[in-house]
Amino acid sequence: MGGRRCAVVTASGRVRGAGEGVGLPASIAYQRRPVRLANALLRSLGRLGIGRVDLTEAGLVRAARRATGLHYFGDESFRVPMRILLRSIEEEAELNPIGRMLTRQSLVRILKHRLWAQDLFDRHPEILERRLEPPVVIVGLARSGTTKLHRLLACDPRFRALRTWESLNPVPWPESFSAARDPRITVTEVGLRVVLYLSPQIAQVHPLAAEAVEEEVGLLEHAFSSQLFEVTRRIPSFANWLTTHDQRFAYEYMADLLKLTEWFRGEPPGTWVLKSPQHMQDLDALLAVFPQARIVCTHRDPLKVLGSTCSMAWNSMVRDNDSLDPHWVGEEWSQKVDSMLRKTLQIRDTRPAEQFLDVLFADVMKDPLGEIRRIYRFIGWALETSVESDMLRWLDEHPQHATGAHRYSLSDFGLDAEVEEERFVGYRKRFAIPNE
Repeated sequence: MGGRRCAVVTASGRVRGAGEGVGLPASIAYQRRPVRLANALLRSLGRLGIGRVDLTEAGLVRAARRATGLHYFGDESFRVPMRILLRSIEEEAELNPIGRMLTRQSLVRILKHRLWAQDLFDRHPEILERRLEPPVVIVGLARSGTTKLHRLLACDPRFRALRTWESLNPVPWPESFSAARDPRITVTEVGLRVVLYLSPQIAQVHPLAAEAVEEEVGLLEHAFSSQLFEVTRRIPSFANWLTTHDQRFAYEYMADLLKLTEWFRGEPPGTWVLKSPQHMQDLDALLAVFPQARIVCTHRDPLKVLGSTCSMAWNSMVRDNDSLDPHWVGEEWSQKVDSMLRKTLQIRDTRPAEQFLDVLFADVMKDPLGEIRRIYRFIGWALETSVESDMLRWLDEHPQHATGAHRYSLSDFGLDAEVEEERFVGYRKRFAIPNE
């Protein structure tokens, strides 16, 4: 999966592709006029020393402790990646003022959840004493059909699955225990409306809804070791740290939050269906925490995956960065996709082959229920008629491109299709992945 890169590094340290004529508008063009005006005003105030957003470790921790009235975090190993993240944000992310405000809000949210979680673990030791069943985990690159398979499998009530509001806010708030409707749902609904106002193009990249089945990358975020941070911000130093350090501690904390979710729901231990592209990067950590997990690996034309992934990252970052370079996005994510594939294949080769099932994106698109039946045979479950009917109903209600077609081009990100094809030719051949 190697290949010569068609790129040069500019004096500013950014990467420029060899191609010219990028078809994307400047990142600031994606921002609504009121947002641009607000950023301009906040910058002016900042130059006067007024209203600068505090993203220091001490300031964020102080805000979370003040908001919750709690002090004890328990295991504080999360502070190591948190410090690396904060340094990368300050030195590399080039956040605009609203981006800084939203980042602070997100980081304080995570710290509040960690305080509330530790309080619950201390008062209810039975939470961490629960035993999780071996999960079924969908492992594949972004844009390779993982969301579709995940949400289809979640139609089966025998599976445990997270909802968006639980992934973003996985720890019950004090009010959650007495409210008729968990306030985390309402807050998530409002938050998603804000996201879609600020970044309406996101709806075409990944469908968002508070009650929709969602991946657990939000739980990994609570260990400050999540790809969510780098999908939404230009933080290459933090991204490099993620790929070069053991993430088992993050997966152990994710498991604790899954136990907490089951406990709060009042459910007995069940089989979780999980999925996240991050698992390709951290398959060793995932299998260390869930050694008996059954892994469903999705595969799609790597050039389509790469173009779509670059577009996803670009559309997620332009809200908070006024001068984002699409060629940098292309170089960063081309290398990342390559390294994730290498890591996954390396770990797979050390595990029993029967622990993995390979599924082609093309087959999922052509015959989704046929592939679902293969998955059920793989995990040893019977696919009940009622569940199959629910899956067919989900397919009818969620046609492809329901929120608009996701359009992208490798050339938009300074990438050459022939060079990238050479990089991924071994992967394509190993799994007989058709060209799209």
